[in-house]
Amino acid sequence: MTSSNVRVAGSNFTTFVWNGTPIAYLESISDSGVSPVGRFEKIHPLGAEHPTEWALPNAVDSGQFTMTIRELWNAPVWQQLQGFAQANNILDIYRALNALTTEITCQTIIKPPNGGQWRLKTYHNVIITSIDDTESVSIEAMSIPRVITCAYTHSTRSTIAGS
Repeated sequence: MTSSNVRVAGSNFTTFVWNGTPIAYLESISDSGVSPVGRFEKIHPLGAEHPTEWALPNAVDSGQFTMTIRELWNAPVWQQLQGFAQANNILDIYRALNALTTEITCQTIIKPPNGGQWRLKTYHNVIITSIDDTESVSIEAMSIPRVITCAYTHSTRSTIAGS
């Protein structure tokens, strides 16, 4: 048991799931977040010494995250994601995405070491936008990392009782 007050990312304190299923050999997830659809504007009338108000955007653009997954012997990394077991390339992935009848959700789950409440960030309407299908093999390489890039429409945050 640790008494740290800071968030520890490793040792199963932070996990990530694809449609409720953990991803085997997921090494990292990097979320760029969402951004506003436009910049704020200052409203500064002639003769005023300073801006009198702000015009702020009332919408955000989509977000993006990248996952780095170590390749296993039996299949490309994207085939372990629910709905893509038969996909051999990005075009197959796009076809599978177009055939879906429900949205894909992913979650980052933060589990405090002392038990407490888990924090969840849920990514909604996730799509795969690109896959690392390159091949570079060398004698000193021990494993092959693959990157999958995804986009999402929005995210929500919640908490649940830890177990």
